[in-house]
Amino acid sequence: MASKWLYVFVVCLILFVSLEAAVVDGQGIGDGKEGQGQGNRNDQGNNGDNGQGNKGEGNGNGNDNGQGNGRGNDNDKNNGKGSDNNDKKGDKKKLSPPPPPPSPLPIHPPPPPKDDVTDYYMLSPIERTGQQRAFCEAKGACFWKTLTCPPECPNRKPKKKKKVKGCFIDCSRKCEATCKWRKPKCNGYGSLCYDPRFVGGDGVMFYFHGAKGGDFAIVSDDNLQINAHFIGTRPKGRTRDFTWVQALSVMFDVHTLVLAAKRVSKWDDKVDALIVKWDDKMINIPTDGDAEWRINTGKRAVIVERTDDLNTIRVTVFGLVEMDIRVTPIGEKENKAHDYQIPADDAFSHLETQFKFYRLSDFVEGVLGKTYQPGYVSPVKIGVPMPMVGGEDKYRTPSLNSPLCKLCRFQRPSSVVATI
Repeated sequence: MASKWLYVFVVCLILFVSLEAAVVDGQGIGDGKEGQGQGNRNDQGNNGDNGQGNKGEGNGNGNDNGQGNGRGNDNDKNNGKGSDNNDKKGDKKKLSPPPPPPSPLPIHPPPPPKDDVTDYYMLSPIERTGQQRAFCEAKGACFWKTLTCPPECPNRKPKKKKKVKGCFIDCSRKCEATCKWRKPKCNGYGSLCYDPRFVGGDGVMFYFHGAKGGDFAIVSDDNLQINAHFIGTRPKGRTRDFTWVQALSVMFDVHTLVLAAKRVSKWDDKVDALIVKWDDKMINIPTDGDAEWRINTGKRAVIVERTDDLNTIRVTVFGLVEMDIRVTPIGEKENKAHDYQIPADDAFSHLETQFKFYRLSDFVEGVLGKTYQPGYVSPVKIGVPMPMVGGEDKYRTPSLNSPLCKLCRFQRPSSVVATI
């Protein structure tokens, strides 16, 4: 009987040892792809095909699916999935997020549309010298470049306007800051002076006399028209008038800017003879501070600034035109030299103007405007002392502020009316 129990005990012991060996072999270590993973007591296998022990903690290198090759069986797979408490070790190190991209350079909000020349905003001047600086925004060679005014003309608007030059900043392909007089050059391109003499966009000088009391389109394009009012006199024995431009009407969008010379009997340099009207309302141009008047129409900015104490201004209609204008009389010497026979009670104050246009179309018209057409060939005879051009019938307008003529291109709402 004792031997029987001893036999049972030995058999149980053998079974127990075999069971322990199976458990040990079930703890598989596999080579995985991503790292090592520890299964806790919830990682339970079937102690069979998957090679997992019932209570074993599987230490193995598993891939993202928790798969590894166990040693219990040659081809067994450890498919056990850990619970939420499974603590994975050796996960791939997380990459830190890339640094944020650098902030773009600050760009000053641009004013209403500009041309390439004036597409800039002012920076603070150089502290030591006071030279003004501008940051160019015009696309091209000057994009995002800083231009500094020369020491000879450190300011764009010098206080001693008549005696010193101003700094002219050009952000076009020229990309330069230069010193210039801020007054019209009667021999320069786009000038209209004297009785009246033009220099066209082609550089050719010509005369256009128009008619005393008449109004003519100087420039007429899709988005701009400039008319001129002529005054004059006809001495006895002459077949035509001597004429001068007394007023200009600048029409664009739905607005009208009128610039005119007052009629004065005696000329006095200390008296302002300039008239400026904006949409038929008289405006005053200050003589102190920045000495300018400006308005933003929502589509573009308009600036009228004094370039001398009195009677000389610069007009800028952004994106369209810049004009240097001076009011001047017919002097006694000039009257006698040309035998104008000016009345004693009228100084015949008139305008001398130089235009600079931006973005004219190829089909621009007008006494001056047509000379800016591509391929324009002047009909005047070179070398003639006073080369004349006609066109009075083509460019005459019903009034100073009318955009109508035979070849005029500009159109505006009929409700917009201004008078001088």
